[in-house]
Amino acid sequence: MTAAATVVVVAGIAIALATAVGRGFDATAAVILAIAAALGALAIAVARKSGRGGVAPARCGACGGLVSPNAPYCKHCGAPTSHVA
Repeated sequence: MTAAATVVVVAGIAIALATAVGRGFDATAAVILAIAAALGALAIAVARKSGRGGVAPARCGACGGLVSPNAPYCKHCGAPTSHVA
């Protein structure tokens, strides 16, 4: 996913730059290209972060409720999270 996002962003910026140079690169084109580059960098960062998998909730071993893996106690039954399965 990250490689595909990077390829799409780089290709889009290259096409925008080629179009801007071909039609006359002015201050407006420079601003638009800078905004496109910033949004592209943001898209790549989001793709990288989502590719890591993140942290999923766990189930409490005592009651089966969903709890955060960082929580010291289950919010449903109060059991210590050492019982999290």
